[in-house]
This record gives sequence, C-alpha cells and structure tokens, in this order.
Amino acid sequence: MRPEEFEELIYRVEDGVARLQLNRPGAANSFSSRLYGELKWGIRNADFDDDVDVVVITGVGRSFATGGDLKEVMSRIGKGDGGFDMYAFTDNLPWDALRLCTKPVIAAINGHCFAGGLITAAWCDIQVAVQSAEFALSEARVGMVDAMAPVVLHGRMPMPKLKYAYLTGKPFSARQAEQWGLITEVVPDGELDTRVEEIIKEVRGTTPVAHAALKRFLHELIPQPWDSGGMAAFRSPELVEGLTAFAEKRDPDFRKRP
Repeated sequence: MRPEEFEELIYRVEDGVARLQLNRPGAANSFSSRLYGELKWGIRNADFDDDVDVVVITGVGRSFATGGDLKEVMSRIGKGDGGFDMYAFTDNLPWDALRLCTKPVIAAINGHCFAGGLITAAWCDIQVAVQSAEFALSEARVGMVDAMAPVVLHGRMPMPKLKYAYLTGKPFSARQAEQWGLITEVVPDGELDTRVEEIIKEVRGTTPVAHAALKRFLHELIPQPWDSGGMAAFRSPELVEGLTAFAEKRDPDFRKRP
C-alpha cells in the first residue's frame, strides 16, 4: 500500500523525517482495521525510503491512539462467524513493521494512549509525552486480550505495576509512565513539537548503520509471541458483554454466564 492510498493516516516526508499522523480524531484515533494496516505500510514505506532517516508517529487532535475501534469490533463479532472476521484486525497489526524498522522511530504522544496505542508507542524507540497524556492497558475492560503488551512491556515496567495496569485497566499518568520506564520523557503541554525536533537532531549525531545494528541487537532480546493472543477472546461471550456494556455506557458484568 502506497501513501497516496491512505485514508486514515497522514504521511509526509520533510527534511528526511517521515511524519505519520493517525487521523481519526472524531474517534479518538481508535484503530480501525484499515488504520492498523495503513500504519503498518506507512512504517514500511519510511523504512524503504533512502531519503528518510527518522520516523515520527503522532496523533491528530487530542489523542495519540486509543486502541481498536470497538464499534468495528462489535460489527465484526456480530456476524456470527465465531470471530473469524477479526482477522481483518490481526492481519493488519503493525508490530512486526515497527520491530523490523531499521530507522529510529519516535512516538510523539500528544494525548490519550490506550491499549493498541500504548503498544504502538512501546514499540517505538523513543517516546515523548505531554504532561496531560493518560495511558492505560484497557483491553480487558471489554473482554479483549493482546499477547504483545506483556511481551514488549515486561522488561520495562516493574512486574507488579504491569500486572496491576493489565488486570484493572485503570488509566495512569504520563509521570507514572515515565517513572515506570514505559516512556522516555515527559514535557509540558505545548512543548512536544519542540522537544521532538531536538531529539531528531540528537539522533542524527549517530550513524544510520549504528541505528539499524543496535535496534536489531536490542530487539533480538525481546521474545515474540506465537500469535496475537486475541482469537480465543474474540470467541468469548465475555467480549460481547464487554462491548455491549461499552455501547450502553454501563459497567460490564463478567461474572454472569450465558
């Protein structure tokens, strides 16, 4: 997929920087299956482009990214195929593209960073967040499961904090994320772009050959899950309850049985 085909991702290259903007502000930059795929191909395009040496990912509006689009998930689950149609999401996940990208990737976290948005940021090499940003591993609040978050986060966050964040789905602040080692640094609101430009200059003080080699060495230390981990959850009645409760703006009851 070429950038000119993108509908939900803004892709532009300026002075050697590929800037990828998640562009669904009306849906808090939740990931449709299409946006996941466009991000995957955007990263691949940037990695393939010899004129690009740094990649920046951010969101349009007040959110960085807030995980999978639950309305689309509900529509696909409602087809009655036992979750088969959810491969539209899992086949488009951008994690491998992020992991294999040979160029430094900076996450400019401009707001809410939940679920798949948090995994996206975690796979980036450098994460800068505004002070008002919030983070959450919120999948379990609607009955979803993702194998990638524990894999990419277990060596960064203290295990008790990671378990609490995952098992409760409660949001935590940018300062907490920085203290736990989840992100690189926090900047005051309004200073995100300035700090990102400073980091681009700092990164350019080291060589592209070193970038590619060091990223490969470091990413080899991170084990990879054998699948996305989510298909069992997609076939669960708990997911239907979680999505229905979300749509009805009520607390889900995961204790009841069909």
